[in-house]
Amino acid sequence: MKSHVPPPQHNIQAATDIAVRMLAAQSDEQMAWLGAERAGDLWRLQVLNESLNVDITSGRALGPAGHPVRPAWRLLVLHYLAVRDRPHPAPPAITFADLPAARTYAKVYRQRVNHRLCATAGRDLISMCKSTAAIGAAPADGGDAAFDITVFPRITTRLIWYASDEEFSPSATLLLPGNIERFLCIEDIVVLSESIVSRLSGLPF
Repeated sequence: MKSHVPPPQHNIQAATDIAVRMLAAQSDEQMAWLGAERAGDLWRLQVLNESLNVDITSGRALGPAGHPVRPAWRLLVLHYLAVRDRPHPAPPAITFADLPAARTYAKVYRQRVNHRLCATAGRDLISMCKSTAAIGAAPADGGDAAFDITVFPRITTRLIWYASDEEFSPSATLLLPGNIERFLCIEDIVVLSESIVSRLSGLPF
């Protein structure tokens, strides 16, 4: 079966060029299904709690103040908008390690996502609550605290956080929707997870 997800690319410019070519054939109806709204020559897309403006002809993505977003977020936005499929809704219920193609990278993923989160925004409950509120996350069930994070209109993740005790440091699990690979390739899922942690840590788009 032909993939409806843009292929992984290590070179940012090459990946941008491929996404732009795919977007040239994207229908307005599919863009709307993905949650984008036309704004003149641009498309407006809600990413976390911010509205980004995307020029699909050039591949530029602009933040609320009109500044270009970081390359990682730009590529994630372009790849999301280039999806041709329409997967049924799926709640956040699996971890990165549950993805068959991701198992060999799971240990590195935990270091770059889970451990980094707990060393920054997730070091204590007050910091965790402030950080999640700042990106528009909603309280959810699980752990000592949990938050649903709607990254894109059709992709919601759940962050489950556990407080430290006498024996263990804080820990966290990021749950992904079961259909995540219908939207993003494994490489993009890693970048998405790291980018969520970056935003929780206070870094801008």
